[in-house]
Amino acid sequence: MQKMILAALAATWTVVAAADPAAILIRNARIFDGRADAPFAGDVLVVGNTIRHVSHGPMPATDAGNAEVIDAGGRLLTPGFIDAHVHMDSVIVPDVAPDTDPQYLAALEFKGAEAALMRGFTTQRDTGGNIWGLKRAIDEGLVPGPRVYMAGASVSQTGGHDDTRSFNDVHRRLGGPVSGDELRGETVLADGVPEVLAAVREQLRKGASFIKLMASGGASSEYDPLDVSEYTMDELRAAVEVATGFGTYVTVHSYNVNSTRRAVEAGVRCIEHGHLLDAPTMRLLAERDVFLSTNLVVYETAPPGSTPRQRAKFAEIQAAIDPMMRIARATHVKLAFGTDLVNGLDQQARQSHEFVLRGRWFTPVEVLKQATSVNAELLARSGPRNPYPGALGVIAEGAYADLLLINGDPLKDLAVLEHPERALALIMKDGHIYKDRVRGP
Repeated sequence: MQKMILAALAATWTVVAAADPAAILIRNARIFDGRADAPFAGDVLVVGNTIRHVSHGPMPATDAGNAEVIDAGGRLLTPGFIDAHVHMDSVIVPDVAPDTDPQYLAALEFKGAEAALMRGFTTQRDTGGNIWGLKRAIDEGLVPGPRVYMAGASVSQTGGHDDTRSFNDVHRRLGGPVSGDELRGETVLADGVPEVLAAVREQLRKGASFIKLMASGGASSEYDPLDVSEYTMDELRAAVEVATGFGTYVTVHSYNVNSTRRAVEAGVRCIEHGHLLDAPTMRLLAERDVFLSTNLVVYETAPPGSTPRQRAKFAEIQAAIDPMMRIARATHVKLAFGTDLVNGLDQQARQSHEFVLRGRWFTPVEVLKQATSVNAELLARSGPRNPYPGALGVIAEGAYADLLLINGDPLKDLAVLEHPERALALIMKDGHIYKDRVRGP
């Protein structure tokens, strides 16, 4: 009897294992594959969470099988968008966060993650913060949200961009308490090679995909001017050596020429921001195959409550944006698409405006490439620390099924994307449909 029961169970297991995953055929689409300069007419077959087949022209019925059909009606089909610079835990202004119930903050983070997905961002690269639980909840399907590549806590020197203590706060080395941002796991203050080694190793121990260091002054911080270079060469190289040993890379927050050149010499593989770079430094990035992950939308206005010093730094960056983007275009640096919107869900909601702003210097197809295949190349630099090792940012056979169907034509007018609630007719991530206005209301 026991053998009969086991045999019956085995037969059931065989049927389950052999059953085909769900298949969806998106027919009659104009396909922007993330790489080509022009779209083509065709069909895309999704099986499970991957793209099984891409056809130029109608797909033969024998290839489509019994797939569920979605008629795109000639709409543009693109890869899901990727934001290369976000802070998903920045859902409230920093001064309020310490006195806010952590459960309420978590609810805001879940809401923000879902909102980003509904804006078409199926992947986000979090460049500093404590979102380990948020990422796990998304990956396990508990809440909707983008795929997340995360650095964990950013690493900053004392007096660096992420030293967020107030003027009268005493340093922990001098008898003061650990800073609030360190207690919340958002940043680590590390001085000297041993502390940098420990801080970097700690983030990698937790599962970071890459490492984020603060290498220059910043705009939103109070006590570090934009021209300051942070961390010594020995400290920078120590971080790079540890990350390299884990098969991944270091990116740095850096605005000015000197801090950027030192970081590149230390082996850093990506520069965040870079607004004050000159042409020779930008050419150095291109020659060394170093990414520039910059952002525009966050600098349109200084945050509410900014001090005069902070507003002056924002004004300096605003004045530098046009020459920086012109140089980036002329030097053919690898330019990632990021937003860096912080201090609340209402600020994060401006995410799609980044497309429009970049249209001043780049063609629509160049901007869409930055937000898809170019960003995907940056994500792939995580090597074996890549939490999603399949292809992203492209519509190609074997790639993850992260897809958008768009009303209107952003290849002619990027402003279409500024209103994702109207523009996005279908949102698919990992083969799952999160929005479908093609077949229903």
